[in-house]
Amino acid sequence: MTDNSNANAATSILRVAHSRPDVRLPAGACDCHVHVFGPTDRFPYSPMRPYTPAPAIVEDLAHHQDVLGLERVIIVQPSVYGSDNRCTLDAIAHFGANARGVAVIDQATSRDQLDGLKKGGISGIRLNLAAAGNDASAAISALRHANTVAEEFGWHIQIFATTEVIQALRGELKQLSVPLVLDHFGGVHASAGVKHEGFKTVVSLLSGGNCYVKISAPYLVSEQPTQDNVEPLVKGLASVNSERLLWGSNWPHPLGGLGDVTRGPVSLFREVDDGVGVTRLASWLRDESLLTAVMVDNPAKLYGFATRL
Repeated sequence: MTDNSNANAATSILRVAHSRPDVRLPAGACDCHVHVFGPTDRFPYSPMRPYTPAPAIVEDLAHHQDVLGLERVIIVQPSVYGSDNRCTLDAIAHFGANARGVAVIDQATSRDQLDGLKKGGISGIRLNLAAAGNDASAAISALRHANTVAEEFGWHIQIFATTEVIQALRGELKQLSVPLVLDHFGGVHASAGVKHEGFKTVVSLLSGGNCYVKISAPYLVSEQPTQDNVEPLVKGLASVNSERLLWGSNWPHPLGGLGDVTRGPVSLFREVDDGVGVTRLASWLRDESLLTAVMVDNPAKLYGFATRL
């Protein structure tokens, strides 16, 4: 039996997490990167999980959506569930036609399970290539398996990786036959700037026309409280291919990696005001049509929503 420690609470502490943005978002605005955790009496964490998060249940996510003025959401399978996608599928069902999901699969995922994921609103496969470290052969094998499955089901591949891994695999990534999504600025740190080789690699993938980049969770690529040094990355990417940029909050902002994973302490979440984050994004993009492209049109194209509500 999986020990989820104190993570088995039925409700969470996330209802007062952030303020409303200073901008009115366009109809159909989408948060392209969120996670749901628990309740663990229904959806127990994997015993192989890298950390034990506090609960962040679907009702908390609905509150997040309401406060920010968002109408669509992409629920990304978190690492603590491994390839057990039941919690993610349940969250998609809660939001219905306004939600899609990104699943984690492995070689043991059956055809019936893949069919169930498709019917449940999954539109992509998530790969954590950062975990592969320097094992290029393992990363390439995972990519090729994901590409075969994604091609058959009409999905995309979303990867989380360091810039070093992306640089090492860029040839393989360019050969994918399905859309590619790079998490969190492709791992490029804001302090490195737009002249860094890692940024140039992301730009080369983005300009190829089959790659999307999530300008998500800027706090992961910048130590600055205001994240001002992220603005050149956003503008640089937008100037290359604004039709392939996506925004995501990374709600509920898991910290991860705290304590013994099976017995606690439970990992809480970063204190991030997503309302401020959305306002900041609008100031970086400046143009209302560009904000609409990033928040509405680009997600609609990739995830299969109607272009406008």
